[in-house]
Amino acid sequence: MKNKHTILGIELLRALAHKGYRIFSLQDAKTYAKKIGMKETYVVEAIHLLNKEKWIQRLKRGLYAFSFESGFQSYPHDFEIAQALVQPSAISHWTAMHYHHLTQQTPNRVFSIFPKGTTPPRHQLLLNKYQFIQVKESQFIGLKQIWMDEAKIYITDCERTLIDGLQHPNYCGDFYEVLDGFKFLGDKMDYPKLIFYAKSFGEACIKRLGWVLDKLESPNQVLDELLETPIKGFRLLNPTGEQRGLWNKKWMIRENI
Repeated sequence: MKNKHTILGIELLRALAHKGYRIFSLQDAKTYAKKIGMKETYVVEAIHLLNKEKWIQRLKRGLYAFSFESGFQSYPHDFEIAQALVQPSAISHWTAMHYHHLTQQTPNRVFSIFPKGTTPPRHQLLLNKYQFIQVKESQFIGLKQIWMDEAKIYITDCERTLIDGLQHPNYCGDFYEVLDGFKFLGDKMDYPKLIFYAKSFGEACIKRLGWVLDKLESPNQVLDELLETPIKGFRLLNPTGEQRGLWNKKWMIRENI
């Protein structure tokens, strides 16, 4: 037999679901509790029991999501949860590659970028599924809005996603996966966007991009613009790889793949 607070809590969930909530705050729960005649003093205990019995999932302090096990059709997509956990944030890296069909691999985590000044949650169970990567505020660019179920989600566009891959291939499978991403994008590649995003990350990223586009036989005017950027010393092609490989003087890149 269900606890009285659980029964009242389920009625509260029905009210929230009816209004389109998939993720809700404790304050949202208190607001709708009044509308169904639940005393505000019951809300915290009801939420605690609903979480314990897996009707809902606690995302972070004061924020909850409907769970798949609840039987409601209001449980949120993983992208919506990621965006609710850290605001502002945007789906990125390997997850964005998968969404944009730039990889044939399915990542086992949801990757998101967020600008400096925002604090991600420290809930270990969530961190096993969600990977949040901090970027400079000036690098929180190249975002587009998509619809995921009934939620508006921010995600990095194709070009920004590949530039992230040049910077952090370890968050995109590996460097070869990123190279394949450039090949998958192919003729749809927006060169001005690629160059603009690369410049926001600095000279090393520009030279990596130049090396990749050179291998893909991109237009000379694109390569010339990237060659114009001065750089002191060689940089690793794969920034997470070992110090080995041939020295490419044209791009000042050590080909460590």
